[in-house]
Amino acid sequence: MSIFLLLTFISSNCQVGIGTTTPRGILDLNSPIESNLGLVLPANLSPTNIVNPQGDTVAEGTMIYDSTDKCVKYFNGTSWSECLEENSTGSGSALDDSSVVVECSGGFSGNFIKETALSEATYQVTITNNSFYTAKLNFQPNDLEVSGVSGIEVSSVSPTTINLEPEASQIITYSLSGTPQEHGDLTATWNNRILSCTSTVNIGEVVNESVKKLVRVAYYARFSIGSIQFPAFNSQLNNPVNYGRTGTHKGDFDGFSFTDITSTLSNLTVDQLINSYDIISIGYSHLSINDAAKVKQYVDAGGIAIIKLDNNMGTSLLNAFGGTGSVTSGRATPATLTNSHEINNGIFGNATNVQLFGFASSGRVLTSQLADDSEVLGTQGNVAQVFLTGQDNRAIFFWDEGVFRNSRVSGNIINTPQEIALHNYISYMLRKKVL
Repeated sequence: MSIFLLLTFISSNCQVGIGTTTPRGILDLNSPIESNLGLVLPANLSPTNIVNPQGDTVAEGTMIYDSTDKCVKYFNGTSWSECLEENSTGSGSALDDSSVVVECSGGFSGNFIKETALSEATYQVTITNNSFYTAKLNFQPNDLEVSGVSGIEVSSVSPTTINLEPEASQIITYSLSGTPQEHGDLTATWNNRILSCTSTVNIGEVVNESVKKLVRVAYYARFSIGSIQFPAFNSQLNNPVNYGRTGTHKGDFDGFSFTDITSTLSNLTVDQLINSYDIISIGYSHLSINDAAKVKQYVDAGGIAIIKLDNNMGTSLLNAFGGTGSVTSGRATPATLTNSHEINNGIFGNATNVQLFGFASSGRVLTSQLADDSEVLGTQGNVAQVFLTGQDNRAIFFWDEGVFRNSRVSGNIINTPQEIALHNYISYMLRKKVL
């Protein structure tokens, strides 16, 4: 106590100086420049725990160190501030203008059903830094507010801190928990400093599993929609936010089922295929001439075919649908470029003039080899990379199965240009079946 008295000076005007006899304000903490001691603020797990010992609201200007968010915060008389720290490096601030943008349309993921506990339900926000500076942002669960349906809460967020470099993007994932108590629209409102966005998902009524209506997909060979080699794309199909009664593509169905017909196609009749499957997906394979003709007859009878070519692979199918010559070996670069066909600008967004990327080997078919009624959706010079053909354009060909498993297809949210293009194509084909 005697040391404290020697270092402390109180003036007649009630100014307090520590380390100085001439305080320059109501409180002046002073020490020699060479001192290795700093000011330690009171710390707490959350500003909401702070109280005014006089019994009133917390005094305006109160400061603490938030030990959860690892930063200093102050009370402005109404609410606690965000972290007091630099937003960016360089001569400007990345958050001073609209250069840092946020996207959260379609941010919900999981099954949202009345009176059914949420399981692995999340809400994702994508932040993109279009500035010249590095943006530092902190996140906490209360950034996200959910309303409209009771019983749901935001339980956690990951990551909690990012240093976002110029031209980089980062997905922030908020975990949701609880049990929706009503049927209706669940609205998510996200705010973080000057950034904000909102989106909605519909909480569905309870669906009887035994009477679920599914889009029936039959797949042939590996590396095909429905096969284990396409986990991300398959999960995007079965995300109710994307497809179904309340999805972006709204239809009278509750999801997709996948059946392997690799060993049975040759023994099935066209009528059996029509009665059992809405879509046939052909993967990495040398399909026989007879089976290729059967797929063509299936399309003529009203079915949908999604066909993936590859290196010197798929000639029988090309010829069955009226194409000439052979499928040869394709090139990995340059990437496929979509065109201005109206299908590219579909329900999942505008994927006009975007690049699509395959994976490893690929097939090659010139536009001059296509049947006269074909419609090209994407090219690589004079090579037709994505095209529609067959009866009422119910068959779609891709130059490479790898377009569905490239790294630009990930998770169960549709948000990359490649994902948007692919799902615009799927949506178009589903409408052909009135699904």
